[in-house]
Amino acid sequence: MRLSCFFIAVFFLVGCESLSSSKKQLPDASGEGHSQTLSKRFCLYETEPKGFKHNCDARYWVNLWIRASDQSWPQRKEILTALTDSEFDKLHAYILTLPNDTPYQDKLRAQLAVNDVLEGFKPVSRKAIDVIASEQNNLLMQFESALVVLEKENTSRGEKLIELQNELDGLRKKLEELLQIEATLMDKNRSTQQ
Repeated sequence: MRLSCFFIAVFFLVGCESLSSSKKQLPDASGEGHSQTLSKRFCLYETEPKGFKHNCDARYWVNLWIRASDQSWPQRKEILTALTDSEFDKLHAYILTLPNDTPYQDKLRAQLAVNDVLEGFKPVSRKAIDVIASEQNNLLMQFESALVVLEKENTSRGEKLIELQNELDGLRKKLEELLQIEATLMDKNRSTQQ
């Protein structure tokens, strides 16, 4: 019980810390951080890498995300297997893993891959991706991780309860045998006294 409470407290604190650290990074309204606002022309890269399509087409990326949310995980997984290791495909893969039904390992793999790509983005683009997708995605992965830990803890406790129940049943059976032996001895003792 203490261990599960400890894990819950740790994950709660980690979640609170991640929320408070993201709030600390927000620009204030005093005029600082105006470079963190979107302009009419939204481009991911200042100078797009070779082969990176749709650099300044936010609608393309949003539509990709919408289409991904309408597809099942097996459909998206099939698309993911065809993607390469290019910056474009890493971002594409990341968007395909954003829907909630994506398994944790695939979601984490895509998040780690896209982190490298985000380093080359314009600061405002990096901030937009972080606010729109990454923060929620990371929070969801933290919750999933906490659930897995709690599930393992509950499974372990359930197995221990079964073991204790079996041990209790065995002790109860031995006690009944000892009571039966005592009753037999008392019956023999009474019959020899008469």
